[in-house]
Amino acid sequence: MSIILSTIVWSPLLFAVIAMFLPERNEEQRARVRTIALGGAGVSFFVTTFFAILGQIGLGQGGGLASAYEENHTWFSSFLFQAHYDLTADGITLPLLVVVTTVFGCAVFHSWKVHERVRLYVILVLLLETAVTGVLCSADFVLFAAFWGLLLLPMYLLIRVFGGDGARRAAAWFAAFHAVSLALIVVTVAIIVVEAGTQSSDMATDLQKWSITAETFGFWLSFVAFAIAMAVFPVHTWMLEAQAKASAGVATILSGTMLLLGAYGMMRISLVVFPVPAHYYSFAITGLAVVGAFWGCIGALRQDELRRFIAYMNVAQMSLVLLAIGAQTSVALVGAVLLLAGQGFGSAMLTLVSGAIEERTRTTSIRAMGGLVTQAPRLAGFWLVAAASLIGVPLLAGFTGDFMVFAGSFPEHRIATVLVMASVIVTTGGLLWVANRVFFGPARDQFARVRDVTLLDLTVLIPLVGAVVLFGVRAGAVVPVIANGVLEITTRISGG
Repeated sequence: MSIILSTIVWSPLLFAVIAMFLPERNEEQRARVRTIALGGAGVSFFVTTFFAILGQIGLGQGGGLASAYEENHTWFSSFLFQAHYDLTADGITLPLLVVVTTVFGCAVFHSWKVHERVRLYVILVLLLETAVTGVLCSADFVLFAAFWGLLLLPMYLLIRVFGGDGARRAAAWFAAFHAVSLALIVVTVAIIVVEAGTQSSDMATDLQKWSITAETFGFWLSFVAFAIAMAVFPVHTWMLEAQAKASAGVATILSGTMLLLGAYGMMRISLVVFPVPAHYYSFAITGLAVVGAFWGCIGALRQDELRRFIAYMNVAQMSLVLLAIGAQTSVALVGAVLLLAGQGFGSAMLTLVSGAIEERTRTTSIRAMGGLVTQAPRLAGFWLVAAASLIGVPLLAGFTGDFMVFAGSFPEHRIATVLVMASVIVTTGGLLWVANRVFFGPARDQFARVRDVTLLDLTVLIPLVGAVVLFGVRAGAVVPVIANGVLEITTRISGG
């Protein structure tokens, strides 16, 4: 049982190595490469699902997750401090692992639409999955930073090599911003190791003895690093470019997994390690949430490019999560994790649908589209399900998250909470407006031969619909799992 987390993290990389030695000279060989990649993503997904069931049973019996399934081995000790290969999963990590392994599985299925450099594509996707799951499971600061650095190269190459016009610029923007984020995290880890005085980089190290200057400095370094990854205003511009110019499969990974890593790091490190400045500057955090929410909504309504519209919607959605991080109550933070799950599934679905629309209509312009519901009613249905999840329709993933964020944030920051939640109304209007422009209205002659979803589209989209419904209907079972993980954060903030 002690190798469950290592299996989740490293199985994609193992299958990527196997794929590296396979030929791809014809379609049959390329199909074999894709199948091997699907095996790597599938192993990670099914082991995560099994682990999630075990974790839920353990919590139901009054047990925990981290202590039962932790893997801790000394990594290196001949340096100035000890670092550990330490993997663990608590109630925050577990649902997010389900999200990322599901999205990566769909992204690998989407590789059947890639016809050139297939081997490179799937190897990079699997390497990226190892990095993302590694970040989520790391319980050592140095290991966390190592996996964070591993995110850079595969995502940069996926955007640049497989994107469309402007992909080189978008990849450069991503690389520059992520490099800054990585540098800030490395400096933060150095401060933690020095200030802890225990010659260990383990996240379980007692970090009570801090100088005020070091703690404040460390908090803002980590906050900015994770704000970049989370696409918080005003450091969100890289995401707008990458989402718009990357291929649909890569943009799905970006919106469905990369953004939630920033929020996860903020909760796991910025709040837990630096609780005093996190509480002191909570007003500034919620202020950024308010600005980001309205900037994202207004920016989205001004867009004519479909996937750039989704990118601005992501900015608005992540501002809801930032509001909960600023509130720092257990109810709000549980809601934030649920929102991350809903946003991951919903945004991934919107991105895949938008990619299918662009592929069929040969345009990215919202104004140039219209009347597609006649030819593609199922495609319109998938868009509406994804939009419904993002705006918090009952029985879907976003509803419980929105409600808990509001309930947990309102007592702490009333005006900011009302303003940010009001942006949900604008988000709702924006998503419905785009649906009306793209799918409804008079049918256009140039789209008369547009086909509806194919079997491949259904294979990619149906798991996301199932996940959105499952997280919505079974929210009562998921909330206690998340609350178990949030307990450490609220305990640290309260001085426990």
